[in-house]
Amino acid sequence: MIYTYTEQEKMKVLETFMKDGKVKQVPSATKKKYILLKEVLKRFEHGVIYTETEVNSILMDIFSSADYVEQRRYLITFGFFKRSSDGRAYQLMGNEN
Repeated sequence: MIYTYTEQEKMKVLETFMKDGKVKQVPSATKKKYILLKEVLKRFEHGVIYTETEVNSILMDIFSSADYVEQRRYLITFGFFKRSSDGRAYQLMGNEN
């Protein structure tokens, strides 16, 4: 699932939903969630295989404790991460953040 958006749309979403690198509120609109998570990808490195615990730790630093699990699922749904079949390893997909 890929959404296209302008730099202006991106800035509006980030200004509305983020403050000081933390998410104030998770948008309900899927496209806005996509834009927000694209920004969150900057916290991860390509070529690194993360454990679920490591992914959770990074996401918990950005999202409230109730939201990070759902956002981890969206990272998979949007195709930003691939997950091992046993669910223990995660790796950033693609070449861009």
